[in-house]
Amino acid sequence: MSHRIDRAVGWVRAAAVVSLVVTLACGAGWHQVPGLAPGPLPARQQVEVWRKGGVVRWHAVTLTADSVTGTPFLQPVGCDSCRTSVPRNEVDSIRLGSPVAGFWKTVGLILIPPTLLLAIVCHNGLCSPD
Repeated sequence: MSHRIDRAVGWVRAAAVVSLVVTLACGAGWHQVPGLAPGPLPARQQVEVWRKGGVVRWHAVTLTADSVTGTPFLQPVGCDSCRTSVPRNEVDSIRLGSPVAGFWKTVGLILIPPTLLLAIVCHNGLCSPD
């Protein structure tokens, strides 16, 4: 019986380590896109605009040769009175991401591995009380 418990504890530890590593890899997937061309980005695309050591997060972003404009992320996409602009020469970098997709990936990675581990452990008879 002790051998079965040791095996189960080993599986649980392995699953915990794998879940931790994979979960740390999750996130919004923020990435820089080299050479963003002028024009509008998809309305729901989240954008981080970095300048002077600070960052603002926008959506409904439009790039021009001399400015970057967008709506603050917490405001509705269609809020024209909320739009803000930054001169392009003041922008240090622009990153695109999807925090909502990152959230759902993380939820999946937190729920799926332990569920699979439990199914494997129980399938191998390690859940039975004998």
